Amino acid sequence: MAADTKIILGAIVVSLALIIGAVVVLGKDNSPKREAQGTASMTIDKKSEDFGSMKVTDERTANFTITNTGDSVLRIWNVVTSCDCAFASVVINDRETGEFSMHRGGQLGNWIGEIPAKQTALLKVTYRPKVMPVQGPVSRQVTFATNDPNNSEVQVSVSANVL
Repeated sequence: MAADTKIILGAIVVSLALIIGAVVVLGKDNSPKREAQGTASMTIDKKSEDFGSMKVTDERTANFTITNTGDSVLRIWNVVTSCDCAFASVVINDRETGEFSMHRGGQLGNWIGEIPAKQTALLKVTYRPKVMPVQGPVSRQVTFATNDPNNSEVQVSVSANVL
């Protein structure tokens, strides 16, 4: 029986060593630290554009340049407009999204855009008054979220005098 006891104790010791070794190896955090990943940071060339006077049948588009001034990827998401007559799209690396509107969800509901460090993207905002006909001065907004801690939500606007 002494031999059986030695075998059982040996198996327990080896098992414990394997378990402890696995916990140490698998528990190690090998991911880059926050400082090594950098911080997202962005600027935008303007916050608004005035289309001036336009007919209800006209359509105008304003371009807003988003620049990733940080040293890590800038992510943007939750692009949404303030009215069914305003639409937005994003161009990153010559690839343009479909049109975002005031309704979250749909095909673009889970879209997240990634702008590499030191590069730019284009936010296109289109106003189509005929979709929701009004007359006089109007202002429409587009908002989007980012991973820039200083610009977690960004809003731009377009305005016009609809004749």
